Amino acid sequence: MHIGEILNLVYDEDVGWRPASGGIKPVHVANGLVRALSGRYHDTSALNKFIVWAKRGSALDDRTFAALVEGDPDGAYAAFRDRPHDFDRARRYARGLLNADGAAFPAADQSSLSLTCLAMASRDPNDRGLGDFAALLLRDGGSSLTDRLLSSLDAERPMDPITTVVWPLLESEGKPYKGNDRVGKALKRRHNQACMDALRAAAADLATHEAAQGNPLRTLQRAVHFACVATHAHAQALAAGGALADRPPALVALGGHRRSDISIASERSLDLIYERFELWLADRVAARLADKKPLKEDGDLLEVSKDGRTARRVLASIGVGKTPHNEPDKEIVDARMANFQEAQRAFGKDDPARCLGHALVAAYRREYVSGGPRAFLQTLGRRAGFLYPPFQGRAREKRVRPSVPVLDLLVRACVPAGEAVPLDDFLGRLWERFGLIVGGRKADDWEDGDVLAQHGVPVDASALIGNTDELVAQLVTMGLARRYPDDVTFVGDGYVG
Repeated sequence: MHIGEILNLVYDEDVGWRPASGGIKPVHVANGLVRALSGRYHDTSALNKFIVWAKRGSALDDRTFAALVEGDPDGAYAAFRDRPHDFDRARRYARGLLNADGAAFPAADQSSLSLTCLAMASRDPNDRGLGDFAALLLRDGGSSLTDRLLSSLDAERPMDPITTVVWPLLESEGKPYKGNDRVGKALKRRHNQACMDALRAAAADLATHEAAQGNPLRTLQRAVHFACVATHAHAQALAAGGALADRPPALVALGGHRRSDISIASERSLDLIYERFELWLADRVAARLADKKPLKEDGDLLEVSKDGRTARRVLASIGVGKTPHNEPDKEIVDARMANFQEAQRAFGKDDPARCLGHALVAAYRREYVSGGPRAFLQTLGRRAGFLYPPFQGRAREKRVRPSVPVLDLLVRACVPAGEAVPLDDFLGRLWERFGLIVGGRKADDWEDGDVLAQHGVPVDASALIGNTDELVAQLVTMGLARRYPDDVTFVGDGYVG
């Protein structure tokens, strides 16, 4: 077993998806979602050969214009036989559209395209289970949204321009996709139930909006944005063991510059979420060790002991990187032992399973270069427009600052179509469904500022009020809120007049 495998069974059995890659992209989620909802995946190799013609800068011999025409002389490329320059222009154009997220590679079954129809959904596993996760939410939360999404991507609908361009290269039949059974089983566990109920309610409200609008690609975009935000909300709930009232809040920073109090507090709120999620994962590893369960399928049981020599031997038996047989050197084992001793000081020597579990997860966070939960959630959030700065931004600090499309999604996932609710009700739903706090919500038993302070994220009251005013101003501009006299605000696409 190597260090990158120690959390896999916890991910599979307790979480439902694997936050184990810093390369996750929304296009992977879209591919997995469409595949899971439709129950089919397709061979996209013909299209893949058209838009991917090089590997690491070197041309692939079987993908040159001459090779493609020779392989199918009367097929899709016949019209370009005497026009090779036009062929090059067409394939570069198609690549720009279908590889916008940079997830297309020489191997078709490891590629996810910027899909516009069901036939573009491949068997690429790089969604890490998020496609099945999102599909369950959409099915349970609003079957009309599932139906709407599938019908909008069906081959029999009037084709969009992108699908039309590559239609001759698509396979129509596809193969059955059975889905990932572990996702459903994991999401039924008690610690996931409250979060799943809240996210299903959000999916049901979103479905009411998609039933009324006619842009199929907009429906897909909102479904993918919903999946990405829901993933973050799920991890946030697990950071408190599934108890929504106790989860660390995510502060939305809409007002202020990069180093403003609001922005810094938002960064701190994200750090708390990731830290506590990783601690929860470590406790789940510890529980497996205490119950004498392996950390890897068909793997050996790890010996649990408070004896330092035994612990060192166990830690030294776990490979580094992605190679089980790549033994760690003395420096790496010393670092792992330092984590074990730190856990002993924190939890006591009489809880060896917890000490070993936390030492292993600390080593995982430090050594696993492919990326763990923090890199996974930040990368997905930034690429989806939920976290700021976006993926091209250079700042190391990240904060919650939804883009306009994601802010639009959040409103539609909290307020049904044709309705409007008071601002306080909307802010309450943002917290209940997505774990988000803006700053302006006050009630007899709730005040945003107090909740933030309780979690170690104090913010000046005036800054929170200004942040809420900025949210309302943005929603008014988007046509999703309206201000009335006496400081009354309603949010939604329907207004109380």
